[in-house]
Amino acid sequence: MEIRKIRWDEIGEVVELYDEYDRPKAPRPAEEKMHKAFASIVEAGGCVVGAFESGRLIGTCTVNLCANLSWSARPYAIIENVIVSNTFRRHGVGKAVLQYATDFAQKAGCYKVALMTGSKDPATLRFYEAAGFSASKQGFQIRFGA
Repeated sequence: MEIRKIRWDEIGEVVELYDEYDRPKAPRPAEEKMHKAFASIVEAGGCVVGAFESGRLIGTCTVNLCANLSWSARPYAIIENVIVSNTFRRHGVGKAVLQYATDFAQKAGCYKVALMTGSKDPATLRFYEAAGFSASKQGFQIRFGA
């Protein structure tokens, strides 16, 4: 398995993998909108992580770096869109993707990396804990049409 940053020409594979989320499918963004979003992530210092097996994308997450005024102006990272292809779950792919993402954030000088999940499934929560994350804070959100 190879874990690395996604290139622009691989974004289509990432969006296809999102279709495996256990939720209603969202409309695909136009290519120009995807390009702007990808460029914004990268320009802010973040990345989209990909796990590949025999050249096929089997897992991904996005690492967004956020500027910060506290903690000596060190940034923090937010991990979003963690997904592993159904046929590759429970094979260490997700843990490897998250390890790459947390290493990336630490090398970028972040003082923390965080993620949220909407899942209440105990197995999913154990997965994140086994990957080194702790449920040490309460998350809140307001969603806009999603």
